[in-house]
Amino acid sequence: MVKRKVQQTANNNTDAPAPWYREPWFWMVMAPLILVVITSFVMVSIAVRHSDDVVSDTYYKESRLYHYSAEQDQHARELNLAGVLLFSPEDKVVTLDLRGDIDYPEKLLLSLSHPVEADLDDHVVLEQVSIGRYRGQVHAPLQHRWYVQVSPEMNPEEFRNAQWRLKGEINFDLGNGVPLKPAVQ
Repeated sequence: MVKRKVQQTANNNTDAPAPWYREPWFWMVMAPLILVVITSFVMVSIAVRHSDDVVSDTYYKESRLYHYSAEQDQHARELNLAGVLLFSPEDKVVTLDLRGDIDYPEKLLLSLSHPVEADLDDHVVLEQVSIGRYRGQVHAPLQHRWYVQVSPEMNPEEFRNAQWRLKGEINFDLGNGVPLKPAVQ
């Protein structure tokens, strides 16, 4: 009699269902859902960390069209403005030689815009050291490609209100100087 009860208990244990996490059908159903949730979290975090930067230029939106305002560039052409920026990567000093038919202001604003990462953008105050020559200290890393803009407006948020501007593009892999001129449409 004792042997029969032991055999019956052993038979009952083999017929017992396995725990839910050991069932293959559970994983066949849940694995794609779990994969979709993990992928969604990864994609959202990438989108938040590497979002598109805002265009910072003299564009404005009117209805559904974008318009470009070239008044600053036109005024710079009328004043015959041009310049040359020279960067010294060792001590991170930038020098601007400016020429044109203007009363040279005491200070100018140099905006360095990284083409991909807005977090790297920098604004440098250039102080006049002699007539037509300005100097300032750069904080941005002087490597790869940058867009540069010089204007007499000292507030970086108000550059759209500047009377004139000079623009250029520098690639530090190719050299440390860049000519500045009014943008051509």
